[in-house]
Amino acid sequence: MGLPACICTKVLQLIATVAALIVKRLSDKHSERVFAINKKQSREWTLLNSISWSKEGDDFGTLTFVGYTFIAAVLLLTRIIEGTSNYGTCEIILLTCGVLFFTIEGLLIFFTVEQLSEDLLIFAYALGALCFICAALFALDLMFFKNLLKLRDSTVQTDQSKETVALKVYNLSQEPKMSCCNMMPRTHIVNESSRNYLRTDL
Repeated sequence: MGLPACICTKVLQLIATVAALIVKRLSDKHSERVFAINKKQSREWTLLNSISWSKEGDDFGTLTFVGYTFIAAVLLLTRIIEGTSNYGTCEIILLTCGVLFFTIEGLLIFFTVEQLSEDLLIFAYALGALCFICAALFALDLMFFKNLLKLRDSTVQTDQSKETVALKVYNLSQEPKMSCCNMMPRTHIVNESSRNYLRTDL
């Protein structure tokens, strides 16, 4: 769990938000065609050209998908540049809002399933699932990667603690040193032999 995993998560976030935006645009186009057909056939159409509850809900979904496509790209670029630095306050707030917004949007979409035409059910299920996937990716990023620098420092400290340094301690004695020359004097015994004297009195 390091920088490569963090970057991979942000790439998945970008892919998921782009996919949600594409599915949203496709569902809007398809719902417009269904609305036009039902209008020609004089059938009552309770939803407003989208799979959202109302026009405000549709605007909220569009803003969420477009906005977080841009935000995910910026967060990915920021993480590539800053490396293993901790997440800033702004990044944490954006990730938290991403979790909330995509969760709300997913719930709104699934609540409309009962009122949708069968032609739009596939788009509703796909877009709702993508919303929850995006929310899960933002939550995963927020929980596991916001303290990358702290994790790196703790890893370095753990590695340093495993290293052992051998110290060689010398005990110095206070006793006087003995020199090789401080030896007991040797006693030389000279044996006196008999000496001959020359007599001069003769």
